[in-house]
Amino acid sequence: MQNEIRKEGYQPPEIITDGKFHRFSTSDKPGDKAGWYKHDGKTASFGDWRRTDLKKTFGTETPEARQRRINAETELHKQKTIEAKQFCESLLDASPDNPYLKRKGVKPCPGLKADGNVLIVPVSGTAGIQSYQRIYPDGGKYNFKDGGMQGGFFIIPGNEGKPYIAEGIATALSVHEATGAIVFVTFSAGNLEAVAHIVRDKYPNAEIIIAGDDDHEKALKTGKNTGRIAAEAAARSIGAKVAFPLFTTGRGKDFNDLHQTEGLGTVKVCLEGAREPEQIKVEDEWPEPLPLPDGLHPVASFDMALMPEVLRPWVSDIVDRMQCPPEYVAVSVMVALGSIIGRKVGIRPQANTDWTVYPNMWGLLIGRPGVIKSPAMEAALAPLKRLSAEAMEMYSRESKEYENTVIINKLRAEAGEKAARSVLKDNPNADVSHLLNSQQEDPPILKRYMVNDTTAAALGELHRQNPNGLLVFRDELLSLLKMLDQPENSEARGFYLTSWNGDSPYIFDRISRGMNLYIPAVCLSMLGSTQPGRISQYVKGTLSGGDSDDGLLQRFNLIIWPDSSATWKEVDRWPDNEAKRMAFDSFVRTSSMVFSEKNAMQDRDFNGKLEGTPYLRFDQEGLGLFREWRQDLETKLRSGELHPALESHLAKYRKLVPGIALITHVSNGYTGPVGKESVLMALAWSEYLETHAKRVYGSITAPEVETAKRILNKIKNRSLKEPITTRQILRPQWSGLSDIEDIKAGIKTLQDFGYLTKKIKNTGGRPSEEYEVHPIVWGQK
Repeated sequence: MQNEIRKEGYQPPEIITDGKFHRFSTSDKPGDKAGWYKHDGKTASFGDWRRTDLKKTFGTETPEARQRRINAETELHKQKTIEAKQFCESLLDASPDNPYLKRKGVKPCPGLKADGNVLIVPVSGTAGIQSYQRIYPDGGKYNFKDGGMQGGFFIIPGNEGKPYIAEGIATALSVHEATGAIVFVTFSAGNLEAVAHIVRDKYPNAEIIIAGDDDHEKALKTGKNTGRIAAEAAARSIGAKVAFPLFTTGRGKDFNDLHQTEGLGTVKVCLEGAREPEQIKVEDEWPEPLPLPDGLHPVASFDMALMPEVLRPWVSDIVDRMQCPPEYVAVSVMVALGSIIGRKVGIRPQANTDWTVYPNMWGLLIGRPGVIKSPAMEAALAPLKRLSAEAMEMYSRESKEYENTVIINKLRAEAGEKAARSVLKDNPNADVSHLLNSQQEDPPILKRYMVNDTTAAALGELHRQNPNGLLVFRDELLSLLKMLDQPENSEARGFYLTSWNGDSPYIFDRISRGMNLYIPAVCLSMLGSTQPGRISQYVKGTLSGGDSDDGLLQRFNLIIWPDSSATWKEVDRWPDNEAKRMAFDSFVRTSSMVFSEKNAMQDRDFNGKLEGTPYLRFDQEGLGLFREWRQDLETKLRSGELHPALESHLAKYRKLVPGIALITHVSNGYTGPVGKESVLMALAWSEYLETHAKRVYGSITAPEVETAKRILNKIKNRSLKEPITTRQILRPQWSGLSDIEDIKAGIKTLQDFGYLTKKIKNTGGRPSEEYEVHPIVWGQK
């Protein structure tokens, strides 16, 4: 980055990779700080506030690559934390004879360790030891490779009335010996501010003093006194005071140097003279703010041509009368159809293998309250409910007939028993087995299509009675997913995960119901809805790893988050009964279809006997299209450019595309191999759904960005005035700005992009936080 700055004719500053904005001089004029840069270790940018044509960014990462890097770094940090803790706990305490401590003229404190002659300073975070620093006798300092240093600290125990913060261990020990106070060690100037905030949170009302280093010799070479700048900035950020060593008889840069040259008394005097940090003019701190990113990933509009031809008029009629997003109805219909087909027939996407896909689908509709998600699902499931009602009527008739049959069989058994006694009375050796051969019939079973609220064990029992599969319909589906996240529901989670494939066996072992309750193939479809805020939080929790990161969410291939229409019209007419009749007939035909009689193939066992579920394959044109699509998919999945969660989601399109093609083929009443038309529609579905998947997995930052934009608009139209506070934003209860946590997230986003800067206001008690606005914002419209 320094070379890039030098190419523009500027003297490059010393680069601090803390991800924050820093200013630097672009000329010889005193106080000139028009240059700015920001570097987080991976991505860097710089520019000149006065030159609108100069703004360079380089080393950028794609969001997917960045997330993979973050995940890898998180895992590495976890492992290194374990190693650091084990190493530090294996060492003995440092003694006064430690060469480095003797060289610095300080005594050891509790917590310091030694590895032979090497001093070991553990680095702790809020959760305990996370790294350590090695200090050799000659003063060489080496941090544990890949250990977590940022935000890490070491505590020298002492009087907590007035906490101190210092960079190095020797400096901190000198401060402690001069004051008897508790001292926090930050290990570097770049870590001062992060640790300062931790100390402020721990001591909200205390007077905190930052014992800063004075890097005057470095300033002579570079023009920048890093120690002073970092100490002043940290003090300003938390409302602390700052002290620097003042030498009268010698030279040095820190309080340990002062301790050794002029004694602890001088150290104490300097610390007692701690002052308020220097205040910098706001206009000298502001680089040009960065544009806020778009909130949600754009999604494709739904095309009614994606629906099977026989269902299009009916779906269009529902959408027109309800004035709801068309995909709410369309996705619900496709899930319902897939649940009816279930295990009646599968599709084998390859020409020769036995890889079989079943068309049970998982759908999740996302939208704000009031966008008619629930009515849309109810309308789409009407054919399924009619089939359920007809099944209930049949079950009622069969139950009555069964009751009569049971009575008749009982009377026959009693009569047979009476006749047998009469025969045996005359001839004890007579064969009366034919008189005692009473008939026993199994009770009727209610054919179920759909369930709402049931336990996994009960759902499994219903599945045993309905081996074709079931649709689990939950209006607010996220409550079910969160329930499955709980450790005590791990068995239920495993059952649902297994059910997605449609072909995996499952066994419930329940003492109360009997052991070995076997389901040959679990096949569940799922449909429900949720709200944007809830899914964003759930996705965020899932992407953070843990037990819930097992692909449950990624199984919702038919997950949609459409944009709400800005227009509405009054529609007051009767439903299109002909379109409805055609659609309902398609459901009935599919429900009663016997695919072994409809040109479907079936495997044979070693004896030539038919076995397994009937299946279809693609015809030649359909197979060619599928192969071409899959080649592109597999290449994309192996490119390394996708976020792991999105990669896992798209990998499950291997089931989505053949499944959608099969649903389309069957619902249109076609028989024989699945052809080009059905495959093309399935491929169009995959392209459409991928845009919605990207919106879902990219939504974790969208709420913060949206809130930030709302706050920024309130600033621009003068509804908010400086200094900005969270309470000032919350008090009016504006739309989208009525939750304190959302507001804090929005403010943090505005800080990150350079629109706001935080200032600490000393109130005599706990310091309050205020925010100043970039001057350029007041001039924006």
